[in-house]
Amino acid sequence: MASTVFPAAAGGGIKTVQRGSAGASGNVTITSVDIAKSFVTVFGSASSGTVAATGAISAANGNISMFNTGQISQMGHSGSTPSVAMNITNLSGGTNNLIAAVVTGFLANSTTLTVSGACRYEVVEFA
Repeated sequence: MASTVFPAAAGGGIKTVQRGSAGASGNVTITSVDIAKSFVTVFGSASSGTVAATGAISAANGNISMFNTGQISQMGHSGSTPSVAMNITNLSGGTNNLIAAVVTGFLANSTTLTVSGACRYEVVEFA
């Protein structure tokens, strides 16, 4: 868990901006801020679920046409050859259940940011 502090330019309404990241839920130590003049923005970087798509292919069914009746001779036969007519198969659509995790954060006190999961954060303190 690391953070970076950016001091504001002279005459600006923002006193400090602290940015960093947290790899998991817990407390992040920040440079002291006045919590009455500060706010936190948290950008969740965790997710849950899978990206494995699901689906189904329908069975291919059909009929085989046999020889037509024809004359049989010593040298072979006359008539048509066997053929098969198959129906069309379809791939039905699937789903996945990947979701972005909702991560929250708040200032527990002037030097502690508490986050609920992996995230990037920004703490802005006004002058």
